[in-house]
Amino acid sequence: MMSKKGFTLVELMAVIIILGILATLAGTAVMSIMSKSQDELLQEQIKGLGDAAVTYVIAEKVYLESCPSTFNPASPTNSDCYERVTVRELVSSKTFENNNNLCDENKTIIVYRDSIGELLSYVPENTCSY
Repeated sequence: MMSKKGFTLVELMAVIIILGILATLAGTAVMSIMSKSQDELLQEQIKGLGDAAVTYVIAEKVYLESCPSTFNPASPTNSDCYERVTVRELVSSKTFENNNNLCDENKTIIVYRDSIGELLSYVPENTCSY
């Protein structure tokens, strides 16, 4: 009788295929986690940018009238109720730290006073990106 030593080619191929499938699943999961983490970092940066713009306007003692309820910060028209602040101004005043240079320093943030008197900020799309 023949004694069986080692693995057959079919058994080795099956193990290699299973390991390949597991590696693919693990790689996909890691990439998904990394992408989600980058998106969260970008959202934090955008929120920090808006908060810094409001802080900057307060520190500069800029008085803003309340905007009408129809005010659209994406295309502002009433110059008494909003202030334009560039990312560069915020960085140079040390109000905002542009981590990893995610935000374009030439972009403008709109700080405005809404119809109930609260100071808000509008950060346009593509102000910060990877």
